[in-house]
Amino acid sequence: MVDNRYATALVIGSVLSLLATVYLSVAVGTQHWYQYRSPPGNLEASNASELREDFINGEFDEKAYSDTLFRLNGTLGLWWRCVQAPGQSHWFKEPDPKMVTQCVSFTLPQQFLPKYKEPGNHNTGEDLLRTCLCSLGTVCCFLAGMDLLQRVSVLPDVVDGSLGWSLYLALISSPLEMMAAALFLWAARSHRQNYTRMTAYRVA
Repeated sequence: MVDNRYATALVIGSVLSLLATVYLSVAVGTQHWYQYRSPPGNLEASNASELREDFINGEFDEKAYSDTLFRLNGTLGLWWRCVQAPGQSHWFKEPDPKMVTQCVSFTLPQQFLPKYKEPGNHNTGEDLLRTCLCSLGTVCCFLAGMDLLQRVSVLPDVVDGSLGWSLYLALISSPLEMMAAALFLWAARSHRQNYTRMTAYRVA
């Protein structure tokens, strides 16, 4: 006969584990781990389209894509980086141009490229701490990597950076997994004790 507390712990632990897995899976695939907010003037600048084009099709360079993220309402994730810029321009200047979001994924080789003490400047030497933390980083490593990037980058005064909803979703998954693990451990120990007592009773 199964103890009700044992069964309840298994059910609750399974639900918590499932929720944590879903939350983390959703978060990993999105680009809203960190986001920048720029003033409208930056988005309407004449070179915004050029910046977006270099961001999408240019060579991979940490300083280049970081500067574009700062200026064009960029969002960053574990595997994605995105910017906002005015859409296809016409021969006349639209008073309220439609903003278009475009994203580029980090390839696996790009995840392991070295990062430098001064972003984009190979002559300053490799920043081993940022290279190790940022490559395929988990939640805590991503936060540490972003903090280190902010310290070595020249972030414009008018640009604000903040944590995105995807990162909060990933952060929520961690305590859920811990609670599920605690319930599973308690259920396993409780079941083992009950089984030992039942065996001893039958032998007696």
